[in-house]
Amino acid sequence: MLALIAFLPILVVGVLMVVKDWPSTKAMPVGFVIALIIAGVFWQMPAKWMVSATIAGAINALDILLIVFGALLILGTLRKSGGINGISSSMAYVSTDRRVQVILIGFLMGAFFEGASGFGTPAAVAAPLLVGMGFPPLVAAMVALIGNSTPVAFGAVGTPIIGGFSHLKDLVIANGYPHGLYEFLTSVGGFASILNLLVGSFIPLAMVCSMTLITDRSIKKGLAVWKLALFGGLIFTIPQVIIANFVGPEIASLLGSLIAIPLFIFIVRAGFFVPKDNWDFKPHDQWDDDWEGEIKAGAIDESAATADVMSPGKAWAPYIIVGILLLLSRLKWLPFQDLLNKWDLTWSNILGTSISRGITLLYNPGVFPFMFVALLIPSMHGLARKEARQVWKDTLNQIKPTAVALFFALGLTYIMMNSGAALKNDSMLIVIAKTLASVVGKGWYIFAPVIGVLGAFISGSATVSDIMFGPLQFDAAIEAGIPVIPILALQAVGAAAGNMICVHNVVAALTTVGLVGKEGRVMKNNIIISLGYAILAGTLTILIMYIVKPTFLI
Repeated sequence: MLALIAFLPILVVGVLMVVKDWPSTKAMPVGFVIALIIAGVFWQMPAKWMVSATIAGAINALDILLIVFGALLILGTLRKSGGINGISSSMAYVSTDRRVQVILIGFLMGAFFEGASGFGTPAAVAAPLLVGMGFPPLVAAMVALIGNSTPVAFGAVGTPIIGGFSHLKDLVIANGYPHGLYEFLTSVGGFASILNLLVGSFIPLAMVCSMTLITDRSIKKGLAVWKLALFGGLIFTIPQVIIANFVGPEIASLLGSLIAIPLFIFIVRAGFFVPKDNWDFKPHDQWDDDWEGEIKAGAIDESAATADVMSPGKAWAPYIIVGILLLLSRLKWLPFQDLLNKWDLTWSNILGTSISRGITLLYNPGVFPFMFVALLIPSMHGLARKEARQVWKDTLNQIKPTAVALFFALGLTYIMMNSGAALKNDSMLIVIAKTLASVVGKGWYIFAPVIGVLGAFISGSATVSDIMFGPLQFDAAIEAGIPVIPILALQAVGAAAGNMICVHNVVAALTTVGLVGKEGRVMKNNIIISLGYAILAGTLTILIMYIVKPTFLI
């Protein structure tokens, strides 16, 4: 009974967002207030501890918001300067085969934007670009959302891992992990990247088959490009594994996509793995009525789009600089990481409690390199300073709803995490975890990624899913007597898989292609792939843990 009461804040948030269709900006505050009431009444959490936990959550939210702001800032500046048009133009006409275009733009280009910006950007950019190239809007939105999954485990410069699990520091210390929080999170990201390799490499094939299933009522033409689709997946996931395990989670998706895109283009132009028959959609007058809405396919004039477009080198330069600076600042054998970590703003023992939280400002990728590079773009692309300043203002307004949602989501999480600390009792999350672990046991390997999917579906964000359920997953693994690192990796992978069906992303993608109201159709298709992705990842983890038996995981 107590576990059900503890779960009530999360349950209420889910019902309000899924059933009542409330935005997270309204649902999260309600969940936060309910968490406060339950913590005070049932856990006798002192007011001082409630305030301290809320402050810690606010500091954590600010840390994440800096990343969000910087990521969206550089994207907005590039849109204003014409850099995004140059990037799109450099990739859109590599092949006229629609299956090839889906892999290149829907998956690899989407992976790049996920690694660089995240937060729903990839589907919102890739879907309208595909429509402009002649794709049915429904197909464009659906495949763009499916593609926005595997890269999301690492998201915008590692945010789902670094930001999503950063509040686990006390749990990591309490359970005796010897190397510190960052190394712990790097291990989580490393295992997640292995699961991406084993499962996520098949996402391009799932995208192509979904497309032909809708348009041809058959996956035959989709399966015909299985070699190219699998190649497109592997050239992203293999570098991602290497980078995540040997560099860190921040640039795994960003650098992985920057390696994969030119290699894929080279292979396609060389004719390797490319089918001899060129596949296209059936004539426009034979399309189903629900394929298209307000925005018509081919709305972008290709001849106009290629005229007076920024050169690829100039357009890509800011993101290439971002990738280089991130790489240099994350390599441990170079001095830059220590320099950036020197300015640490931490509030220890907030209001006399044991709760502490801080921000390492310069090491936050939103500040450096994103804001730093955003300041360089006007000179690089000839953008007027007045227009650049307007982008800063617009971006600040853009993140206000995210700020509200994150503040209350992290406030809710920190209240639930610290509800028992003052009286040395089990917290709300530990009570939930103990109850679930006692029922599920070692079957938590399958349950963990499904929880991640649920969290992303409810909250609209893989990062928020990790924030909400990271402590629960940690405690459940401890209670079930299974290693924590693979369970948190499964949470991250599940949250990434849930990204293709989360309400926020689906609405955003459909809005960009003029099909608002078709959310149910998209979710019905994508939920099968999403849950299949999560369950397969859980199954493979069981095989890894019981057959390979890695000894380096806790």
